[in-house]
Amino acid sequence: MYFMFYNLIFLINIGYYLIDAEKMEPSIVIIGAGLSGFSAAARLIENNFTNLIVLEAEDRIGGRVHSVKYFEGNFIDNGAQWIHGEKDNIIYQIAHKYFDFGSTAFDQVDQTFLLSNGSKPDQNTCRKVLEIAYKILEDDDDEMEDYEGSLGSFMLKKIYEKLNEPQYKKINRQLIPVILNSIESDINGYYGSKSWFNISAKLDAKYDEAKGNQHLTWKKKGFITVFDFITKKAFGKSNYLDIQNKVQLNKKVVNIKYDSNEVMITTSDGTKYFANHVIFTASLGVLKKYHRSLFNPNLPQYKITAIEKNAFGAVGKFFIEFEKPFWSLDRDSFVAYSFLWNEAEKKEAIRDNREWLFSISGFFIVDQYPNLLEAFLGGEKIDEFEKISNEKLIDDCVWMFEKFLGNSIAKPKLIQRTKWLNNENFLGTYSYVSVDAYKFNVGPKDLAKTLKNSDDKPIVLFAGEATDLKFPSYAHGAVTSGYRAAHEIIDYYIEDD
Repeated sequence: MYFMFYNLIFLINIGYYLIDAEKMEPSIVIIGAGLSGFSAAARLIENNFTNLIVLEAEDRIGGRVHSVKYFEGNFIDNGAQWIHGEKDNIIYQIAHKYFDFGSTAFDQVDQTFLLSNGSKPDQNTCRKVLEIAYKILEDDDDEMEDYEGSLGSFMLKKIYEKLNEPQYKKINRQLIPVILNSIESDINGYYGSKSWFNISAKLDAKYDEAKGNQHLTWKKKGFITVFDFITKKAFGKSNYLDIQNKVQLNKKVVNIKYDSNEVMITTSDGTKYFANHVIFTASLGVLKKYHRSLFNPNLPQYKITAIEKNAFGAVGKFFIEFEKPFWSLDRDSFVAYSFLWNEAEKKEAIRDNREWLFSISGFFIVDQYPNLLEAFLGGEKIDEFEKISNEKLIDDCVWMFEKFLGNSIAKPKLIQRTKWLNNENFLGTYSYVSVDAYKFNVGPKDLAKTLKNSDDKPIVLFAGEATDLKFPSYAHGAVTSGYRAAHEIIDYYIEDD
């Protein structure tokens, strides 16, 4: 009898210990080793939640931050490249006192406009129209907030209204359509949209950007440097948060089975992980394609609607290196070529299967690299861009340069390009505010909402740039979303205590 009583007390004590251990040291799986995943892990470890694993489908950390070695330890960025803004930008705030940022001088130096027949259009006319367009984007938020249609239709309406004012009557009207095509290419390349008629004007006005310089660079160090600040490695060994040892690479998650108390995560190699909480940070593109097979049971209908109606864009980017620059090296006089297509050269490009070139509005300099030019592109031809060979890409670009410059150029010696759209672990680059999202009244708030049990315990949490309530689509939005998800777990246990 004494023996049985002793064992009963022992079992009760064990049970109590296990419950207490779960409260003090819950198991957490973070899916994705990008900015949001690392930020969530950092904040959890800082608060003594160390029983965590980070599963990453790729063979590297970084996610949509992908700094590629260029030469001698220097990097160029296939992914996130600029720190957009200083005020309220968490990345700038944690790093600017310790890192001397560079800057691409888009705001200080005018673009050089070129026509596809090799002539140079009136630069003043081109710059005036461009100035009108970007002033509308910056200053007309109140009107945009009341506008029910697309950003494209709003922009065209406002631009033509402005051009009809007396001070713009002398502008060359023949140039306006080709300049507007270039502006649309710019906007598609910025948002990752297939068309500026897919972007919601109203929602675009709602979400602001961090104020200040929009083109701060990490110079030759690459955006990957941000991870030294998230993990506090930049602040010395005593401050370092060793997230790297929590990361398991080449672990593609194929199923997340969740109930009211536990989550079972299965990877493509058959490994199963059990956790009290899971933080999902993979892209909205992955959610769009795989949410029905990923989650068991299916996600709630409000979240499915948000996933399906919010837009996830694709931006193409490539760098080309020349033996010698054929553009001005004076950073006070040259920042970019902006290309304007005439109909004759358009027809020639279409005939020769070079239509993807229309998506490039121009080429611009790369901070710290005098022999490099870089191009962004969006629009409907992004898939074609990703599928053409490097040889064709180079040949097409040389053809285009020679058309616009009116003279021959040397063949580039190196090319570095992106293929985000066709990578199954991303399926694009970042989210943007769509007309459909407005129509269905869904946004980052719905994407971010946590799945909880009846005790208000967070079971499945969502982070990533598309879930950030203030700065969706931005790298700093990815960081703050990771912190938000981590704090939801931390706060649950603090409040429960």
